[in-house]
Formats: sequence, structure tokens, C-alpha cells
Amino acid sequence: MNTNEFDSRTHIGFICDCTSRDIKCAVGRGLRETNAIGRSNLKNAWLVGYLVRQKEPVFQKDLEKIFHFPKSTLADIIQALEKDGLIAKVPVDGDGRKKQIVVTEKGLEFAHLAEAQIMDVEDYILKGISGEELDLVISILKKIDDNARDYKSDIDLLKKED
Repeated sequence: MNTNEFDSRTHIGFICDCTSRDIKCAVGRGLRETNAIGRSNLKNAWLVGYLVRQKEPVFQKDLEKIFHFPKSTLADIIQALEKDGLIAKVPVDGDGRKKQIVVTEKGLEFAHLAEAQIMDVEDYILKGISGEELDLVISILKKIDDNARDYKSDIDLLKKED
């Protein structure tokens, strides 16, 4: 590929990355203003918020699939959340090795503050965007995400065929 071809494109990955960082920073500013954040960040807020809404027991392996974090990254996040008192690991059925992740009262308060801030930021950044436009953007981003997830599996298949 020549440089002109690369330079002439609008790169979706770059735009998504920048937009994601800007949104995280906006939410983070709001959380810092409320003193809700401590060492936690937006990634942790999504995770704690997810845990709050679950009716069935949740285990670390479940979170790996949902949030697409590498095992070691998720282990670090869970350890930090536990240290901050936002979650606890509770043994299940007397098996000390199998531990359910539960949200503490402090975690519940954090989740509510974070969700309120997320909603404020989303309301602000979506000004002037119609419901149809938003639905279209979400639909397209989901397709891009699916394609990005499939990309590595396609490469792995090609390597196996060689």
C-alpha cells in the first residue's frame, strides 16, 4: 500500500479510539467532581454496573466473555475493585475455589453515581442527533465490531490451511 492511499482514508479505528477516550474523560471529570471515582475508572463503572443488574451468580470467567478483557487484565481489575471495597468474592456451595463476584454497598453507590454521570454525558453528546441517526450509528458500529472480532479468526483459519 502506498502512503497516499493510507493518507487519503478516514480511519474508523482512529476516530473510534479518539471518541472513546473523549467520552471516558468527560465521564471521569464528572465522577472526580463528585469524589465517586477513587482509583476506579469508567471501565470499572461499566463492570460494577453490569454486576449490579445480574440476577444469577457471576464469575470471573463470565466477565471475560462479556467485556472482552484478557484474563490477566480482568484479574487486575477485579483485584482493584475488591481492594477499593466495591466488590467482594464469595465462595459458592462450600467450594472455596469457586467464587461469585458480588457488589458491596459501596459498589452499589459507585454504580449509581457512575451511571448518572454516564447518562449526563450521553445526553450532552447526543444533542442534535435524532433517534434514527443514533440507531444507524449503533447498527454500523456493531457490524464493525463483529467484523473486527472475526478478523483474527479469519487469519487463524488461513494459517491453518497453509
